[in-house]
Amino acid sequence: MKNNTQFVDELRHSLLDLHKALLDAQRIRYEREHGRISTSGEFLGLVLEHPVFAWLRTLSALIARIDEWIEEQAQQFPSEDELPGHEVFSKPYWEIVNAEPNVLIEHVKLWRLLESASPRPSPPAKPAPPPQ
Repeated sequence: MKNNTQFVDELRHSLLDLHKALLDAQRIRYEREHGRISTSGEFLGLVLEHPVFAWLRTLSALIARIDEWIEEQAQQFPSEDELPGHEVFSKPYWEIVNAEPNVLIEHVKLWRLLESASPRPSPPAKPAPPPQ
C-alpha cells in the first residue's frame, strides 16, 4: 500500500516530467514563429511573461502548490531528535502482543483493516472456452 507521501511524490515527479515536455514543445512552436531563443534567461522571461506560455503557468502553479503542501507536511512531523527510536515502541509492543491474546486480536484486526485498504491486483481474466 502506498502512503500519501509516496503517492504525492510520484505525482509531483510525473507532473514535472509532463511540464518539461510541454515547455519543450511550446518552445519549439514559439521558435518556429518568432525565431530562436538565445539564452535560458530569455526563455525563462518568456515563460513567465509572454502570453504564448500563459496556459503553462497554470500547471506551474499546481506544481508549486504541491511543493508547498509537501513542505507543510514535513514541518508537521517531529524531528528525529523529538522522536524516540522505534525500538522504544517496538520491543514492548511485540512483547505485549505476543503475551496478551486480546492485544493480539486487536493487532490482527488493525492489520486486516490496513490490508483491506491497500489496492489489490485484479485476478487474471479467465480464458474463453474453446468453440465447440
